[in-house]
Amino acid sequence: METAELIKSLGEKLGVELMLDEDGVCAFEADGMAVTIHDLHELSAIALVGDLGEPPPEHLETLYQALLEANHLFGGTAGATLSRDSATGRFALCRALPCLALDAESFYTAVERFLNTLEVWSKVIRDFRSVVPNAAEADISVPALDMNKGGFLRV
Repeated sequence: METAELIKSLGEKLGVELMLDEDGVCAFEADGMAVTIHDLHELSAIALVGDLGEPPPEHLETLYQALLEANHLFGGTAGATLSRDSATGRFALCRALPCLALDAESFYTAVERFLNTLEVWSKVIRDFRSVVPNAAEADISVPALDMNKGGFLRV
């Protein structure tokens, strides 16, 4: 399916109108989290990007280590990638999906899984700020993600 068709079907399933803008981007909020869908036309793919927020002001080494370990073989990201936007300094979760392998139902499932992962990492980053008094006491482990977990998607 084409990106525009997949996004339209996602919106119909969610009961909201979703469509690509002139830049090939569709932005929406789900469960209080900002998500954008990017049409990667030249790759025949879609990128899901979720904002994870700003890193804490200090003790970043431990958090960066946890993020890198989660990226290894996608073990803590359910197929997505954790990154830091150099322009804003904010963390993001990104997942590329090939359009040719998607239909309306599989796209909805992929978005749902992405949002579940986004929620987990948003919490890790948010809680890191409030619970880590110094790097020596930090013990952040890669969250265990159930790859088959379904959930309810609210927009």
